[in-house]
Amino acid sequence: MIFKNIFRRGSALLLTAALLISLLLTLLALPFGGAAKTIEEINTDNANAIYIYNIENDRILYEKNADVRIQPVSTVKIMVGLIATEALSGQLDDLITITPQMIDGVAGQHYNIVAGHVLSARDLLYLAFCGGCHRSINVLAHVISGNVPNFISLMNAKAAELGMTDTLYTNVTGMHSEGMYTTVNDIVKLCLEASKNPLLMQITTADAHETEMLGEKNFVFENRNYLVGTGYTAKYFNKLCHGLAAGSTSESGYCVATIADDGNLSYLCVVMGASEDEDGTLHSYALANALIKWAYSDWGYVEVISSQMSVCEIPVTMSLDIDSVLVIPSQTVSIYLPKSSAIGNGITHSYSLNAEELQAPVSEGAHVGIITAYYEGRELVTVDLVTKTSVAQSEVLYSLMKIREISQNRIFKSSVIFAIIFILLYIVVKAFIRGYANNSRYRRLK
Repeated sequence: MIFKNIFRRGSALLLTAALLISLLLTLLALPFGGAAKTIEEINTDNANAIYIYNIENDRILYEKNADVRIQPVSTVKIMVGLIATEALSGQLDDLITITPQMIDGVAGQHYNIVAGHVLSARDLLYLAFCGGCHRSINVLAHVISGNVPNFISLMNAKAAELGMTDTLYTNVTGMHSEGMYTTVNDIVKLCLEASKNPLLMQITTADAHETEMLGEKNFVFENRNYLVGTGYTAKYFNKLCHGLAAGSTSESGYCVATIADDGNLSYLCVVMGASEDEDGTLHSYALANALIKWAYSDWGYVEVISSQMSVCEIPVTMSLDIDSVLVIPSQTVSIYLPKSSAIGNGITHSYSLNAEELQAPVSEGAHVGIITAYYEGRELVTVDLVTKTSVAQSEVLYSLMKIREISQNRIFKSSVIFAIIFILLYIVVKAFIRGYANNSRYRRLK
């Protein structure tokens, strides 16, 4: 009895463990926990401007106030980081001594950097764009351009180069400035360019960075973007996210710009002017996570044309085996669309054939027309239509056809008529000659 009870309890525990493991694996299979909301269920009122964009397919999934002028806040650091990493990528180990002029009057996060500190270019870059250190940003501006105003000129020149036509920078830290402005559309252009910079993406995605040059051995500072760093909180961490910047000002609220990548699809998400709830929820991160989750849940590659589709049958002549051949698309094509799309549900087709019938022999894969797929009336793609199988020719039917063709040929008809006339003339002439010969013989006998 005791062993039976032990066995039952053990079985129950094993079953419970198996169920828990199954549940855990299911959750881990998701990009991040929980079911995705629909776009209608996501409360976008908690931010002033929003943008979610699929990079591979150049597709805007959702935008809000993307062309309205706003304060750039911490997205300024993306521009500074882009210029700084391009300028210093070949000299990351160079040591830089901090002078009073480099950090004079700088407000915001500073990590106790003071005049006299000596840091490598690499540490300054990580302090600036991973740790959000304003003094480090100011130092970089001095190192690259000699002073901050010259560096700001570089920033505005770079913005013009990138086509950011509605952007003006007036400082290097993103602190509130009445004369500074940008739009989400311009921020997107900046982020797409920055995403091509491996060093900047590595720095802005790092969870933390360690240096021994700030008076403390093994000084570690954490990434202040809560989507990619867990040092301050893991509440908003998203394993799919990479870089780019996050922050806030009291005047303009919270912002975040990041790229999510699952190895198949990547999304750029920008949230600006987000609020904070009384419970401490930061809607810049909460909205970014909700939008990214929705994008992966609701959008993907949908098969719009399949090589297994039976489009139609074309009649085939000159064959005794079959009288028609099946027509199929030459290839399968998938297009980036809402995952709810399907043939008959938003996806439609039209096709045209090169001929109403084919004559055997017909090769497998012979081109016979085209098929076009549409999504809600918008043309997506056109591919060739081909025959699914080959069709052999009947030699008997082919010979009969050739005879018929020859018999219907104008030259052949003329030749036959000429031959008949020639034969008739021959008979007439022959008869005439024979008659004439008989008459001559008759006269001689007479």
